[in-house]
Amino acid sequence: MSLSGALSNAMSGLVANARGTSVISSNIANALNEHYGRREVSLSTNATQTSGGVIVAQITRQSDPVLAHQKRVALAEQAAAFAHATFQGSLENLVGSIDTIGSLAQKLTGFEAALLSAASDPSSETRLRNVSYAAEDFASGLRKASTGLDRLRERADAGIAIAVDQMNAGLSELDRLNNQIMTAKHLGQDVLGLLDRRDAALDALAVHVPLHVVERDSGAISVFTAQGRTLLDEHAVRIGFTPSVTILPHMTAANGLLSGLTIDGKFLDLPGPALMQGGALEAQFHLRDTEAPDAQRRLDGIARDVIDRFGPAGPDATLGATDAGLFTDAGMPLSPGSEIGLAGRISLSLALTASTVEPWRWRAGINAPSPGDVGQSALLLALRDQVSATLSPGSSALGLAPRSLVDHVHRFASDIGADRIRTGNSAEAMTTRLEDLRQASAEKGVNTDRELQDLIQLEKSYAANARVVQVVDDMLSELLRI
Repeated sequence: MSLSGALSNAMSGLVANARGTSVISSNIANALNEHYGRREVSLSTNATQTSGGVIVAQITRQSDPVLAHQKRVALAEQAAAFAHATFQGSLENLVGSIDTIGSLAQKLTGFEAALLSAASDPSSETRLRNVSYAAEDFASGLRKASTGLDRLRERADAGIAIAVDQMNAGLSELDRLNNQIMTAKHLGQDVLGLLDRRDAALDALAVHVPLHVVERDSGAISVFTAQGRTLLDEHAVRIGFTPSVTILPHMTAANGLLSGLTIDGKFLDLPGPALMQGGALEAQFHLRDTEAPDAQRRLDGIARDVIDRFGPAGPDATLGATDAGLFTDAGMPLSPGSEIGLAGRISLSLALTASTVEPWRWRAGINAPSPGDVGQSALLLALRDQVSATLSPGSSALGLAPRSLVDHVHRFASDIGADRIRTGNSAEAMTTRLEDLRQASAEKGVNTDRELQDLIQLEKSYAANARVVQVVDDMLSELLRI
């Protein structure tokens, strides 16, 4: 081999070493970047030189499409499970568990205890007023829970709006990246950084809906939901949604008072057969339109049962058939068909409030003409018995089986607690699965020990090539001296 050939080989080796060192440095710097695809340098013989040498044939980006798909599905499942768990935890905080101080069950127990205390000394105005305080506290607990459910629906509605904005932004970003990647590949430019950004955008989008990604020959991708709805194919779709500032119990998507979802102006039935099942977006719709309204119906059913038990057909014989009872619908008798939102309107009769000057009506009856015998406790005891009496509920939301008011409240709280545990366990399981997939992805990514070993090999190769250059230089110098 001639000296020029040896020098050319050594110089090509130095260039390849420099490129390899740059790639390894990039790998190590991005070792903790979840969306970074490890780069690997491929070398080949330089066929254009008679003396040989090496060239950098290509730099490849390592990726596992199957693992990436599984991780994106897990992202959607984990986000949905977390949304349900957060909702159930918030709902349990509103209603409280059976043994929690300040819970709805505890307030009912307080009302029952106040009636027993007043029955033991019906002449005591203090004890009668305590009954008023306890009754108002229980009614207030129902109203607070109902208002809290409205806030939870508003939070879900706001979550939908945020998800839609993020999805539109993500799809637009993917559309731009598609165009940039196709242009760069046509010009022979490096697209590896663009691919990293595209993976990050896909993962962010997958939180809201499970994705199926198809890569085209041009380098662009098409994005579909797991059920096959097109989100990006040549161009990105536009998702539409109108958020509501205030949500009341009677407002639903079915009656047009709450916004549904649209894609390019076409309405989608979500939750429903909209080909967008799974992920945080559907979960927020399910919370707003199904879970929260179901809880509201049970709460309204309890409020109706309270009004019915202590109304004209209850223990107070002084009430007429059209009179409001101990508990009212915003001061009025309960009207047929007005059960929706009743828990947010229930209130104690004005004649029995703690501020009344006639607390004896607890003892004698709401419409009693006079205080009567200060020692009579029959009505107070009858009211207390009505709390635990087994009666058929007037609301279909409470089922058909006769139950006591205590049983209705306890079952409601217990069901919420069970749902909170179930959804919490599901969220924890989904989080564990996602972390396992992330770990599997990391194991196929950058291994800093291996990168450092490759760097040592490059260092040795660099030293060898540099030594060849030095030897050639010495030989040329010697020839020039001759």
